[in-house]
Amino acid sequence: MPLTRTEGVKVRGTERFTNAFIAYIMGFVGGIPLLLMKDTDEFTKLHAAYSSVMGFFAWLAFMALWHMPMVNPNYPHFGPALYVAYAWLVYALFGMYAFIRGKTYLIPGIDWMAKGLIRALSNAV
Repeated sequence: MPLTRTEGVKVRGTERFTNAFIAYIMGFVGGIPLLLMKDTDEFTKLHAAYSSVMGFFAWLAFMALWHMPMVNPNYPHFGPALYVAYAWLVYALFGMYAFIRGKTYLIPGIDWMAKGLIRALSNAV
């Protein structure tokens, strides 16, 4: 994932941490409201879109592993799903770190989906 420095990001420290926390820790549930707010800058919208797309796929993987009856007949089975939760936590901490530092990153398969989500939701508001 190449990191690039974003110039001209004018977000204060506490506001930047709050936006990063809402976007990344809460996944797509927190990212969508940040995309829909009119006063959100483009840098925050990009990170919120990345978090929303990655959060949605992490949620799908978590639910698929949680409800997988062939792993263990004692339903539900939390073991494999815990790895998805751990991977999401590592991604969220990386995203928050990049957001607070004023950097943006690119994930090749997710980039076009995140930018499409920004375009789709910016027309809705």
